[in-house]
Amino acid sequence: MYELKKESLQSSITERWDALEEYFVCITECDLNDKNCITSCLVTHLNIDDGSVSTVSA
Repeated sequence: MYELKKESLQSSITERWDALEEYFVCITECDLNDKNCITSCLVTHLNIDDGSVSTVSA
């Protein structure tokens, strides 16, 4: 199940639309079979983590 990070809920509507546009640009540059690229776009632009990407806290 996808999890929406809390900090993205506090952004303005303009920032959300910009992030969505950047996400679509990102995935159009991915190979359709490259799930790592698509996942990276989700995490980077929409702050969505499907649980498959491990993050390390500093």
